[in-house]
Amino acid sequence: MGVKPNIEDPFDTLWLLQMKYRKPVVAIEELLADYLPHLSLIQANKRACKCDLPFPVFKPDGKYSPWCAHLSDVALWLTSARQEAKKDWHAMKS
Repeated sequence: MGVKPNIEDPFDTLWLLQMKYRKPVVAIEELLADYLPHLSLIQANKRACKCDLPFPVFKPDGKYSPWCAHLSDVALWLTSARQEAKKDWHAMKS
């Protein structure tokens, strides 16, 4: 309501992720192919145990549940990575 939309980003990253996955919490296995294709599920699980993924993950129902991420955390990570890349790009072009 009181927030002025950014003309550069007509679609909010979180909204687009929610449209893609149709749920607020996604297993990291679903995210790997789209955003971390260099990791296997085994590698991602090991990194999740060490809190070494670029976004927070959790097990919603105990130790036998798959690692999951809330899409708002994934959106923050993607937006941050985009802003960093944009800053670097502008620095190279200046």
